Amino acid sequence: MRRRRRASDHSEFHADERWLITYADMITLLLAVFIVLYALSDTNVRKFSAFAQSVAAAFSVDILKGTEATTVTSGQQMAPMTSSFDAGSGALSADMRSVQATVMDFAIQKGVASQVSVDRVPEGIAIRISDALLFSSGRAALDERSRVLLARVVAAVLPLPNAVRIEGHTDTGQPAGPFYTDNWSLSVDRAVAVLRAMVAGGIDPARVGAAGYGEYRPLVPNTDDASRARNRRVDILILYPDVGVSSAAPAASPFGVIP
Repeated sequence: MRRRRRASDHSEFHADERWLITYADMITLLLAVFIVLYALSDTNVRKFSAFAQSVAAAFSVDILKGTEATTVTSGQQMAPMTSSFDAGSGALSADMRSVQATVMDFAIQKGVASQVSVDRVPEGIAIRISDALLFSSGRAALDERSRVLLARVVAAVLPLPNAVRIEGHTDTGQPAGPFYTDNWSLSVDRAVAVLRAMVAGGIDPARVGAAGYGEYRPLVPNTDDASRARNRRVDILILYPDVGVSSAAPAASPFGVIP
């Protein structure tokens, strides 16, 4: 007598059950998506930029077009290599927007937006502040009003892990008053004054350094009063070594004072 197959016997594969494989894959992908969303729930823009770069590398054009068959042994080629994209540019762009929002909104509120700027430079991000907002003519002691502005700069820089270099710049004119006889000393002392204020505001001293360049790195030619006023400034550079440094000008050490 022929034995009847029990309903619980699944030794044979049924074609109508193939949907379970697709369903299981979908559930796995949804789980991965929810894990990623949870990881990004703190809206950390640096994490989001790194994640976006990884996704862009994984879903490259070549993979989507299927130009090369992927096997078990060759599948590792699909993994994005850290050297295949700029490791610093995504974080830099996100940080640039954050620093601009923090510093420039404050400058606009105080009516000094024309004397403050946040610029993209080869070294990373430069917060440029006119000397008129920080110092009296020919002096390197910070004015009391400047401390409010520098506190806002500290608020923008403090969450970032990058090293910071503070640069003092002057115009071609001789320093006014009896305190300084050359622009080298004036530019160095001004950079150090800003450094000390930022450290007092909470910046780790191991992250910061100061440099003075006198009149030798102007933004524009010193042809009139307006251009000379623009060149008299303090630059607070947030450094991104992964992005690269311009070869046009040698980089200063991020630590210590350069006379």
